[in-house]
Amino acid sequence: MSILIGIGLALLTLVAAIITWFGISGPLILAGVTLLWGIFSHFQTISGGQVLTVVLIALGLEAVEIFLSGWAAGQYGATRKSMWFAILGGFLGTIAGASLFLFFGALLGLLAGSYLGAYLGELSAGKSEQAASRAALGALIGNIAGKSIKMAAAVVMGGWLIQQVL
Repeated sequence: MSILIGIGLALLTLVAAIITWFGISGPLILAGVTLLWGIFSHFQTISGGQVLTVVLIALGLEAVEIFLSGWAAGQYGATRKSMWFAILGGFLGTIAGASLFLFFGALLGLLAGSYLGAYLGELSAGKSEQAASRAALGALIGNIAGKSIKMAAAVVMGGWLIQQVL
């Protein structure tokens, strides 16, 4: 039975890592599974403190992903206003893209929205198109870095969960 549980959790971890790229939080899903495992096992294999830690890490990863776009845009020369526009553009782009094309739309909306947010923010600040493009590229790189960090964290969280359960 434990082999089947291990295989199931490994598959869940793989799915959680992949869906992170499509606007669904893999780490939050794994945090939910960790909580459910704790509840159903009466916190014998996973303690309440461990569940809380996993949930806080998952929420922290969401914050990192959101703000990494703006921070990276700033590293590429964006003004503070454009950094916030990149974050807002990514958020709105994710919603718009997901409503149009479900999974792939969320990813495309995130990337396009943050890029356009930073780009338009820079143009409205009077910067050249070249400077605006550079800042927008930073926002794009920040989004990709944020998704990559969340994907890697999902794999680590899943590995830890498997180790705790087995």
